[in-house]
Amino acid sequence: MNALTHFFLRFTGRRYTPLQRAIAMVPGILIFLVLSPLVIVFVARYPARLVPMHLPRPFELAVMAGALLVAIPLMSWALVELWTRGEGSPAPIAPTTRLVTTGPYNWCRNPIELGTALYILAVGICCGSLATGLFSLVLGLALGIAYIKGIEEKEMLARFGQPYALYLQKVPFMIPSRSATMKDL
Repeated sequence: MNALTHFFLRFTGRRYTPLQRAIAMVPGILIFLVLSPLVIVFVARYPARLVPMHLPRPFELAVMAGALLVAIPLMSWALVELWTRGEGSPAPIAPTTRLVTTGPYNWCRNPIELGTALYILAVGICCGSLATGLFSLVLGLALGIAYIKGIEEKEMLARFGQPYALYLQKVPFMIPSRSATMKDL
């Protein structure tokens, strides 16, 4: 386990009030929905310029709208599940007290990351083009997956043990599936 995982484990084992959970989420919202997408899009603009993809702007905006129409409800639903059933938040400094395997977490283990990836795609399209959005999506996914695999999954395994290990085996990482869910257990 790495140092960051150990740091996050310090915040487990206690209950946080709704106000504490809300305050803990503010930095995450600013980082993951404002700062990170803008930095990712800024970086993605450079390789996107090398791709000769000239599509009508209305088509690109339709893709952007579709991504947002999936991303925002998915992230909101996942957040409500963490807040109500897990009695926590996605913020590692106010984590859930219970393993959440309901709602979107019954179909994939990382619905917030999936929603964030679609959101970053939309921001990339808005700030550039579909090519910028696609490069942003790939870069955002690479960073998100590195964090999840390198830190979050280890921390969750340390917190929840065997139930989480079983959840890892049964439920897909990010692409939702109704065929293998926690209801099978």
